[in-house]
Order: sequence, then C-alpha cells, then structure tokens
Amino acid sequence: MSTPTNYNQPNTPDYGTSPDGSNQKRMTTIMGVAIAVLLGLCVYLLVSKYRTSSRLEATSMELTEQKEAFTELDLKYNEAVTQLEQQKGINAELDAKINQQLADLENQKNQIAGLIRDKKDYKGAISRLERQKNEYLAEIEDLKQQVGILTENNQQLTSQNQELSTNLASTQTQLQEESTAKAALISEKTTLESERNQLSKKVDIASAIRVKNITTKGVDVRSNGKERSKTRAKKVDKLNICFTTEANEVTPAGEEVFYIRIVDPTGAPLAIESLGSGVANNKRAEEEYRYTTTASCNYSNGETDVCGAWQPGQNFVKGKYAIEIYNKGYLVGTSSFNLK
Repeated sequence: MSTPTNYNQPNTPDYGTSPDGSNQKRMTTIMGVAIAVLLGLCVYLLVSKYRTSSRLEATSMELTEQKEAFTELDLKYNEAVTQLEQQKGINAELDAKINQQLADLENQKNQIAGLIRDKKDYKGAISRLERQKNEYLAEIEDLKQQVGILTENNQQLTSQNQELSTNLASTQTQLQEESTAKAALISEKTTLESERNQLSKKVDIASAIRVKNITTKGVDVRSNGKERSKTRAKKVDKLNICFTTEANEVTPAGEEVFYIRIVDPTGAPLAIESLGSGVANNKRAEEEYRYTTTASCNYSNGETDVCGAWQPGQNFVKGKYAIEIYNKGYLVGTSSFNLK
C-alpha cells in the first residue's frame, strides 16, 4: 500500500541558493570600485585643470613679456631716430652719413625683433643698439667740428628756424581762415541753390494746368466719316477724350499741349509711334512714361474745352480703361471708362 502524501507539511528552505550575506558583500565591492573610479576621475580632472591653468598663465606671462619687449625696442629705436634726425640739415655730406646710420639702426631693430619673436635673449642686443646710437651721435659731433660748425651759427640757424616756424604757423592760420570762409560760402551757395531748385520746382508744379470733367466716348466710324457712339468693344473704332482746363494765373497764356495716356484692362498703355505716341518724363515720379496721343489748345488762363482722339485701326478689348492726362511733366487729371 502506498504512503499517502501529506499536503500539510511545511516547505523546507533550499540552502543551496546564495545567502543574503554573499549579496551584501558583492554590492559593497561594486560600490567601493565605483567610489575609487570617481575619486580617480576627480583627481585626474583637478590635475588636468591645474596643468592647463599653469600653461595658460605661462603663455600669458610670455605674451606680456614679449609685448613689453617690443614696447621697449620701439621706444629705444624711435628715440635714436629722433636724435639722429635732429642733426640733419647742416650739409649734404653729414645728411648722407646720418641716413646710413639710420639704415644700420633699422637693421639692428629688425634683428632684435626676430630675437623677441623667437623668445631668445634680446636685452644685450637692445643695449648694443643704445651704445651704437651714442657712438653715432659722437661721430656726428666730430664731423660737425671738422667742418667748422660753430655754436653761434647753430644758434642763428635755430633762431631762423623759429622765425620760419612762426611765419609758417601764421600762414597756416591765414590759410585755415580763408579755407573756413570758402567752405562757408560754398555751403551758403549750396543752400541757396537747393532753395532755388525747390522754389523752381514749386513754380513748375504750380504752372501745370489741371483739368476736370474728363469724358471718354467710344465711337464707330462709318465709311462716310460719320461717327456713332458705341459701348461695345468690338463696335468701337475710335476713342474721343474731352476735358476742361482749370483756371491758372501762374502759367502764361498761349498754346498748351496735354499728353493723354490710355491704359487698357491688362494695365498696358496703348501706343503706336506712327500715330503720334511717344515717351515723356514724369517729373514728380522722376521716371519716363509712355503716352498714347496728345491734345492741344490756345490757353488763356481760364476754362477751355480740349479734345483728343485715338483711332488705332484695330479692335479694342472689353473691360475697364484708365485715362491719365499730363501737362508740363505732371499728372493733372485721371478718369476711367468701360467697354462691354
């Protein structure tokens, strides 16, 4: 007989698995390694930053020293050039000698500059430049004594130089005053010309004769020459444009020409040169415009009826047309009409 299974017995723990103590040791080891790595990384970053800072500081010091060296070199060289230049003007022989000395000093300066750029010892070279300058000055003094240049003559030349400088300063002041006065006159002339041009433009604008009551009629021209009013585009052969001039007391009486510009529904101006079309200048817009035809009248400073016509010998298109009328280069009236 088989032994019955006891389902009420408690489960026996499996001591073959890893105990909690082993897991804790493993976690401790991992944390220790991580902390060691972090500490090592921090030490590396600190050392790297210190080294970089040291290199930057060293480079900055080198640049500062190099800048100071170039400044010292320029100071010594310019001082030497000034002292030698002051010795010129006595005679041609001495001037030639000084020019040679200046060339030698420039060569020395260039050599010292090369030492500074190469970060080599340059202080001894600058000292030699100073000594060389003093030797040149002493040599010049000897030459002056050899040619018999006396202190009295030198003082006389200095006095003359001062007098010339005074005269030159006085002349320069006078020229400056004359130049200032001339500039003021030119400025005043420019202002007057600008005002005159503006006034002239205003008068020109005022002299343009404005127009009113602009009417445009489409007509059908019969074979016998008679005209009949039409509004359908395909029936229209000719356009009659009429308007009335306004009174204008500025412009003198006489013949006046009005430029009529017809713009079709597409925005293109109607123009055929053989029928009197052309190009004129729009003074206000400062650009050219193409006009269709012209109309003229004998103007007597009052209202005058004027008419112009356009018969291109071809069909018109239906739509809205624009009329622009110009006089003396200015737009003096606008209108529009429709052809069905």
